[in-house]
Amino acid sequence: MKKKILLMALVMLLVLPLNVFAKKDEKKYKTLGLKEVLKAEGIEEEFKSYKETDDQAIIYLFRGEGCGYCRAFLSFLNSITDEYGKKFKLVSYEVWYDDDNRTLMQEVGELMNNVPQGVPYIVIGDQVFAGYAESYDDSIKSKIDEVYKTKKSKRFDVMKELKNKKNESSSSSSVSSKKVIIWNGVFTLVGTLATIGFVNYKINALSSKEEVKSSSKSKSKK
Repeated sequence: MKKKILLMALVMLLVLPLNVFAKKDEKKYKTLGLKEVLKAEGIEEEFKSYKETDDQAIIYLFRGEGCGYCRAFLSFLNSITDEYGKKFKLVSYEVWYDDDNRTLMQEVGELMNNVPQGVPYIVIGDQVFAGYAESYDDSIKSKIDEVYKTKKSKRFDVMKELKNKKNESSSSSSVSSKKVIIWNGVFTLVGTLATIGFVNYKINALSSKEEVKSSSKSKSKK
């Protein structure tokens, strides 16, 4: 009985390290759409009929709550929703009070080879608009048009590109980790088998001694 319990315990010690490969949940970031962020900034909607769909070009906005230039950009988007509302949707990340969003902004900047120095930091397709000024308006509208007219499957989406990059890095790291775990598993298995063999040897040796003692006692009684 003791032998079986010991064997089960050793097997559990061998299997438990495999839990290292449990997949972590993907990080979820807090975002606001155009209607929500206009409300959060106290900007009245100019066109109530604005709706967001999957076909629209995505404008990624990294902003700070109460940032004047961010508000100016939002007011600009608000003013063009009558003409351009069917062509774009906004995904807004607040970065002054949200550490995860701030880190994401830095990662996006590194991917785009344009490290952000402040907010607003705007990404439309494969183009970055660092900061905001009225002189950007025509370029922003032109980029919205360009992305909207591009077939959805061929559009550059910085968030998808960033996710793919992280997955590639994670896969490479996972392969290396698996090799280490395999070798650790081999060494653990060898150690486990050696321990089991040693324990069996000791149990058998003790059993033999007990048998010898029992036999000696029986002979002496006779």
